[in-house]
Amino acid sequence: MTTARGLVGTLVPGVHRWSSALDAGYVAGVVRRSGRRFAHVAGTQVTTVGDLHSALAAALVFPSYYGRNLDALADCLGDVEDEPVLLWDDWGDLARTEPRVARIVLGLLDRSPVCTLLRGDGPDPVRLTPPAG
Repeated sequence: MTTARGLVGTLVPGVHRWSSALDAGYVAGVVRRSGRRFAHVAGTQVTTVGDLHSALAAALVFPSYYGRNLDALADCLGDVEDEPVLLWDDWGDLARTEPRVARIVLGLLDRSPVCTLLRGDGPDPVRLTPPAG
């Protein structure tokens, strides 16, 4: 998947790698025109776990009482009613510095109604997701 137009018809909830250089604003427009909600996290601005919670809360429009912790993230992702598209640019920076948190967050996103597109270099998401059981 390299084009935004071709991408929109194939989006399903879960975590996916996406290697495209398309501008996030352009992708947002294509996604919105398809009737879906678009969210974006600029990973270069996410250097701490606190930054990640703030970025996800803003991007996915969590309620003001969001607790900015992993339990609260699980609760809020469980309340997502539509299937938004979340483009997480430069996701690997935090995944390398906080592998445990990244593994948990990606697992929560993978089991949510959110279609998460990981763009940029980073660890193999398969290794970040803990085995079932």
